[in-house]
Amino acid sequence: MAETLTTNITNLQEKVIGPARKTLKDDALAIKRAFHVVRGRAGMDDTYNWPKMPGVTAYGLIEGMDMVTETLIDSNTAVSATEVGVAVKVSNKALRTTGDKILRFAGQAMGSAINVKEEQDAATLVDGFGNAVGVDGGSATLGHLSAANAQLRGNTEPVVDGMFKDVNSVITPYMWHDLAQLLFPTGSGDSHAPMAAQTGRAAEGVMNRYFPKGEYFGVPIWLSSNLVASGTNTRAGVWHKEAGIIYDFMPVEVERDDIPKTGRAVNLSMVVDYGFAEANDGFGREWDADNTAPTS
Repeated sequence: MAETLTTNITNLQEKVIGPARKTLKDDALAIKRAFHVVRGRAGMDDTYNWPKMPGVTAYGLIEGMDMVTETLIDSNTAVSATEVGVAVKVSNKALRTTGDKILRFAGQAMGSAINVKEEQDAATLVDGFGNAVGVDGGSATLGHLSAANAQLRGNTEPVVDGMFKDVNSVITPYMWHDLAQLLFPTGSGDSHAPMAAQTGRAAEGVMNRYFPKGEYFGVPIWLSSNLVASGTNTRAGVWHKEAGIIYDFMPVEVERDDIPKTGRAVNLSMVVDYGFAEANDGFGREWDADNTAPTS
């Protein structure tokens, strides 16, 4: 099997890599964008070392007495990147029939597969937070979000007000259904709606789109279907970006393999190198809730 690199394939940049990278835009990833992302540069190793400094204590001073001197020793977090890949085969007949379109669709599908894999990997960081709000089997409520915010502020290493611009919440679409019925009830007497239905331009805008808009208790809510599941429950979360690190060591690479003529097809493969690790458990809270598909 002979291998031909992307630099030697006519128009492969336009036909496959371009659509793939359009799919791989960072703003499409709810979980990844909520963590601290380090991008590899020339000369960097496939293991990234993230120093975490201990707290420093201030003391009252006595005239003529030396200050207490502390030795700073960081606790290092090593993030090792590993390869993740996806490969597809496109038959010669399909290429003759559809032309460039199937290559563009292949690039988009491969980029999407890489996205899902990286999101699912990063979701294990959310599942790994040592403290949680919410409860398995219960509906998601805004009280859980408020409780998570309070716990982040009250931790021994608190997320102070100036840091809250980097706090995000990622939940599932089914959890958002629970919150939406609390925020915009259909009328008095419904199980999710003890108050009368809300009106006004803001409510109309959200209900027309059926998607989170704005911030709730100062924290934006994003939706993802790639969070860790536990039976019929989910492991969503509220966290500051430096609760975890994602190390994008190598950018996406696409290669084409020319297979023997008897195969009558072209193989396309895409490979990326990335790693992830928890950096500060106190900066995140898992949010547990029932994730059963709603029927009303």
